[in-house]
Amino acid sequence: MLELIADHPKATDDYLEYRREVEGIAADFAARRATDDDKALLTSIIERMKAAHQKEDVAEEAALDVEFHQAVSEAAHNVILMHTLRSCYRLLSNGSFFSRSLVYGYPGARDRLLDQHLAVYKAIMDDDPAGARAAAEAHMDFVQQCKKDAEKAKAWQTVSRLRRQQRKAG
Repeated sequence: MLELIADHPKATDDYLEYRREVEGIAADFAARRATDDDKALLTSIIERMKAAHQKEDVAEEAALDVEFHQAVSEAAHNVILMHTLRSCYRLLSNGSFFSRSLVYGYPGARDRLLDQHLAVYKAIMDDDPAGARAAAEAHMDFVQQCKKDAEKAKAWQTVSRLRRQQRKAG
């Protein structure tokens, strides 16, 4: 699968589109099914996420981001969903086709990402399936928008660099 994604940039868009839907389902199920132990694990991750955010430790925040999503998928108590999302997280952690630095480098993204994770967490803790699904989908919408904006900025930079080189040559 990694070769497919690496060779076809549209596959990254498809990956994010797929994750939006599946993350919404996982959050919905977690809000319905999370046990006290699941909620304790999510609380632990959120507390560590807040601490990493306060320390401005982007690497730790990114690692906890994946750990949080993994814990949500586990709290959904659907083994097929959990294994499907684990495959997605391996691709994300690998970073071969989608760099999380695009998102974490987006202006204000770290604060917004923390708020989004807190919204998913709160909805799960409140046993609110619709709220959990909506929060997870909004989170993935934000990630998709960051990717689009970063690609646009990169394209602008490429054009600017070419124009500058042409002027130097002329």
